[in-house]
Amino acid sequence: MGRLMSERALAGPADPVVAQAIADAIWDKKGFEVVALEVTEIVGYTDLMVICSASSVRHASALADGVIDALRSGHNLRAIGKEGNRDGRWVLLDYGDFVVHVFHGPVREYYELDRLYADAPRIELQEPEWLAQAERDRLYATASDWVEHDEAAGDLSWDGSASDDADEPEDEPDGDEEPDGTNGPQAEL
Repeated sequence: MGRLMSERALAGPADPVVAQAIADAIWDKKGFEVVALEVTEIVGYTDLMVICSASSVRHASALADGVIDALRSGHNLRAIGKEGNRDGRWVLLDYGDFVVHVFHGPVREYYELDRLYADAPRIELQEPEWLAQAERDRLYATASDWVEHDEAAGDLSWDGSASDDADEPEDEPDGDEEPDGTNGPQAEL
């Protein structure tokens, strides 16, 4: 009796056309830090891994939905599984031959999948023009702006220390204030 080969054993190298289609779907929804990795020789469950960042949990869910729609309509591909969309911090789309990890920015920094798969060859992606002009710090809040409230549950919430108006100058004193920020001498009680 011959040895049965799994579908994974018959799979070939990662398809750069599919990798580009995934990246384009992510960029269409303003996702960023897209990385496509050829993981055929590293893991046994897939050939291609695409990792990207989102600016919020809602954005992560929207990116995942955008990838699903683009692959279904443009390539007639359907996901085998989808995990984490309800929570939105880390959404995993499983297509068998490839997986897509959509991370909320601080969660990506925490799990460091890029570092875990640093030995995997990268698939070159054609980035859109807008991406080269965008500032990384404006695309999402850095991990230092998030405070972990419940370590067991992994709850993250916005600290608010970095805001979009951080570049605006401080309010000038209105003339009634003393240099120390008070409104002049206080009556002693």
